[in-house]
Parts: sequence; C-alpha cells; structure tokens
Amino acid sequence: MKVLGVIVEYNPFHVGHLHHLKTSKELTNAEYVVAVMSGNFVQRGEPAIIDKFARAEMALKAGVDVVFELPTIYAIQDASGFASGSIGMLNATNVVTDVVFGSETNDVDNLSRIADIILEEPFAYRQFLKKYLKEGFSFPNARRYALCDMMPELDSETIKQSNNILGVEYMVALKKMKSQIKAHTIKRIGASYNDENISSIPSATAIRKAIAEKRELKEIKGLPDFSLEILERELENGRGPIFLNDLFEIFKFKMLMLSREGLENLYGFNEGMAKRMIDNLDRSHVEEFLKLVKTKRFTLTRIRRRILYALLDVTRNLVLDSNEYGPQYLRVLGFRERGRKVLRDISKHSSIPIISNVSGFNRAIEKRNVYMPLAKEQMNLDIKATDMYSMLFKRKKERKMHRDFKKVLIER
Repeated sequence: MKVLGVIVEYNPFHVGHLHHLKTSKELTNAEYVVAVMSGNFVQRGEPAIIDKFARAEMALKAGVDVVFELPTIYAIQDASGFASGSIGMLNATNVVTDVVFGSETNDVDNLSRIADIILEEPFAYRQFLKKYLKEGFSFPNARRYALCDMMPELDSETIKQSNNILGVEYMVALKKMKSQIKAHTIKRIGASYNDENISSIPSATAIRKAIAEKRELKEIKGLPDFSLEILERELENGRGPIFLNDLFEIFKFKMLMLSREGLENLYGFNEGMAKRMIDNLDRSHVEEFLKLVKTKRFTLTRIRRRILYALLDVTRNLVLDSNEYGPQYLRVLGFRERGRKVLRDISKHSSIPIISNVSGFNRAIEKRNVYMPLAKEQMNLDIKATDMYSMLFKRKKERKMHRDFKKVLIER
C-alpha cells in the first residue's frame, strides 16, 4: 500500500497547496495521504491566522485522509528541529512510504548531497563554518556560505530559499533515522514564500497580509472555495485572524516578570538576545520591536521564535530532549471516512501511540514504550499553546480554556 506523507502548515490553505497535494499524489501513485500539520503556532515564529482545527478541516476537504498535529515543540523550532519532528512522526507510523515536499530547485539528488555534507561534517566544511561564524554571520548564513565553498556549483541564493532549506533538513532527518521513506520533491509554483503581493497563485504570507489589511476575503485570489468558506466562518465567529502583535503586550509583561535565572532557563536566550529584547520593550508594535532587536546574528524569524519561547516557557532541556528522542505520540486532529483504514494500520504498526482524545492521553502512553516524562511535557506544551491561542479570539465568548479537551475530532 502506497501512503504519501506531507508536511504542512496550511496557514491558510491556498491553490499552491492544492497543486502540491494533487501533484504529489500523481507522482507517488499514493492510495492514501497522511499530513503532519503545525498546530496553533507555526515555524516562522507566529500564531497561525486561524486555529489548527479549522486548518485541519481545510486539509480534509482538499483530499488529505488523516491529519496529525506536529507537537508545538517542533512546530516553532528552526528548520532542523521542525524537520526532525515532522519526519520523525511520518517515520514512526511505519506505514508512510513516500514523502513529497516543495522546493525551489526541484532537485532531490542535489538536496541529498547537501544533506550528506551537513551530516558527515568533513574537516573543510567545519573550517569554513567556523570562519563565517567568527565573522559574525548568523548560523544559517554561515552554513550557507560554507556549503557554497564545499560545492562551488551551488548558488548561495538557492540554499537561502525557504523551501530548499527545509528540503535539505528533511533529507538530513531521513538519513539520520535511516528511514525507508522515499523522498521526492516538486517545484514550488507561484509566488515565493515571503512574497507579500497577491497574484493568481499567492503565498500564504500575501494572503495573511491582505487579511491584516482588512481586505474582503472574496477579493483575495488563490483561495479554493472550501478554504474561503472556512476562513469566512472562522472570522465571522471571532476565532481569528490572530497575529503576533496580539501577543506583544503579554510578552512584554512576561519578560519583565522573568528573573535573569528564568530567562537563562529558556531556550535560545543567549548571546545578548535577552538584553536586546528588554532594552526595547517600550515599543507600541511588535514590528517596531523586531526591527530594533534584529542584528546580523539575530534574524527576524529567530527573534519571533524567542518571543514564543518566552510566552510558552520553552526550556532548553525540553528542546534538546525532544530533538534527541523524537515525537512521543501521534495526535489526530481529523480524518476522512476512507482514512479509517490507514489509521487502523498506523495504530497497528506505529512505534508511538495514536492520541485521538486528549483526555485519554495518560492511558494511551502507558500502554506503549515511550519516554513518558517527555511525552507529558510535549503534550502539556500543546495544551498550553492552544489555551493561549484561544485567549486571543476576537469574540469573548469563544475564549474558552481547555479547547483541546472539548473540541470534537473532525471527521468527514
């Protein structure tokens, strides 16, 4: 049985995503599609524009058979941590046979060669990397230049592109795990990841910007009818849109309340990051704050993620343990009727438990050989992230705690 795995955010689902899904099915001749999807906070260090349950519904209407939530601890990490968690989940199913990701190069062999250098860390590569780090470049840029020195045929702009970066990390994760999953890539079409202009195939960034500008949803190109309908319903009911600035006042308060020891306990608050943040807390908007904290070493995305780490109390130990031991469960957000079969197969063969009901989480993990303290930490972070996100809903009556326990599993 061919089972396709896709790693997604659908923030929100647009026609580029639909192209990726349909092309991936055709490329692999897959009978079923399993998606690993970021929850209420996403990899660029921001809240999703609408919540994970609504976005899971979009995925199911688009033709995905089962949607699993990528635990928050992976969803808000850099490309390496994000890939480690998402590939780790697909691999843990022991059912997924293929993974297809979009990239700007559409060259899986080249991405695989880059992954080999990162994994093997030859002496010359380590020397180049050390040189660029000493010159003050951020780690992603230092690594990019070091890889170009190792592979002169590479264009430095090519490995700067978002989907190529993730593609390399997916290949690294597959190789580390000695996974049997076969990797494929298809060329990304339409606007680039960070393009803010609306076109016939816009980026999710452009769609979110248009929503922030309060443009009529029906005027925004690139949203399939079902995606538009779900977006309209969520916004009309006050369950969005949610933006990083909605969290800024809470973040400022949290930073003032944390002691120096508390800050040092959090992941990534080193190299002067905490001081730069505290020195610029008196700003009225998060975008102004980000520009002032940004340096050559502290990229905007890195700062946004640190905001989330502070808000969610993401400790260094939780990140390191999660990246070492991997995801400890498969949380189901929704499935189609035809997806029951693949869910049963995953339940039978997976190396980690399936969680369909958060209330039964403890019972589910006790029956399986998982690292229980880590599993509980990962789930507690997911629950905290959902509660924090729910408090940002525009309509007060929707701001209910324990949404993870009350929301019914989506079935189609």
